[in-house]
Amino acid sequence: MSREVPDGWTPVKLGAAALNVAEKWEPGEHAEPYVGLEQVGQGTGRLLDIGVSDGLQSIKTRFRAGDVLFGKLRPNLKKTALVDFSGIASTDILVIRPSERMTPEFAFYRVSSDEAFDYAIKSAAGTKMPRTSWKDMADFEFPLPPLHEQRGIAEILSSVDEAIAATRAVIEQTRKVRSEILSTSFPEDQAAGPSTANDTFEGWSVEPASSICESIIDCKNRTPPVTEDGYAVVRTPNVRNGRFRYEGLQFTDKQSFQEWTAKGIPRAGDILFTREAPYGEVCMAPAMAFCLGQRMMFLRPDTSRVSSDFLLYALQSGPVKKEMFRRAGGSTVGHLRVGDVRELPIPVAPRDVQLHLTSTLRSLDVALYSNEESLSRLEGCKFALMSDLLTGRKRVSDALPMAAE
Repeated sequence: MSREVPDGWTPVKLGAAALNVAEKWEPGEHAEPYVGLEQVGQGTGRLLDIGVSDGLQSIKTRFRAGDVLFGKLRPNLKKTALVDFSGIASTDILVIRPSERMTPEFAFYRVSSDEAFDYAIKSAAGTKMPRTSWKDMADFEFPLPPLHEQRGIAEILSSVDEAIAATRAVIEQTRKVRSEILSTSFPEDQAAGPSTANDTFEGWSVEPASSICESIIDCKNRTPPVTEDGYAVVRTPNVRNGRFRYEGLQFTDKQSFQEWTAKGIPRAGDILFTREAPYGEVCMAPAMAFCLGQRMMFLRPDTSRVSSDFLLYALQSGPVKKEMFRRAGGSTVGHLRVGDVRELPIPVAPRDVQLHLTSTLRSLDVALYSNEESLSRLEGCKFALMSDLLTGRKRVSDALPMAAE
């Protein structure tokens, strides 16, 4: 090995510390739990769900509790899982069974490392559907610690994984609640008004976007020339999932900026809107000087009618999204014309309802952003720990304070 082996560790190839299970299951045998490549999470080390073997028409590979599943097809997808039950797996999955020299948990983290995936990617054959093989993976070499240290390493990494899983669950539930509110708290066009059952939407109206906005400005039909610095150019990739993304911002010169903002300069409180690639993405305009690239618009709400926050959420609501889909020709990859956006029927709530609804949704967004940041930190912590612990740069006793942070 090119790197120094830590004291007490042994350089080893994967094939000397584990074997590739070759026991086959054939169609017609009794039904068992089934794991296909599509049921293994990408980069998460977890199963998304578990199928059954009923109806399968081809040979599969048996596995048992304690085996490690490794996706050999397109290894760049980083699909691995440590299973705690017996069943059968797709032949696009290597079933790796650790020997007595290596604990199942350590084996799982070892083959889930970037180093192992990089090795698999480099050894993969084929262009459209690259595959690695056990013959190649068996030669993957790494330093193997004693069993007690393997257990300590796996315990630290699994504790971080548990925190990651818990945070992901909170994020998923928050998104679910947010989506439910956006789907049910805004009336359809025909449902607006006091005639709705139980007066749920009493005092609401549904009006075209043009009637509740001071202005709706479309960008030019091309993006301005790009310079190394200058004025920011906001393009469709900068608007996603109700948020503004600074990543990938481009810039243009002063003359182009003036030309592209001749109809109006977006300002804080305006709503940015994408008409294509994809359509219907919205976010609040950032507080900075910028112009818009092609397929972009901005809507400036009439704040005597609707707040900026309310318009932002209304444009993400179920009824408005449904209407966008209809106007885009029933396609998620279509486009909206400027007239379509101006005519979009927007549900408008009484002012007190607007305040309550936006306060609830804003609180969910704050919680969502906070948990997403926590998830990013946890994933960064895990990446650093795996890099240090699996190579011996940090020993188990040294890593405990870091894992507890």
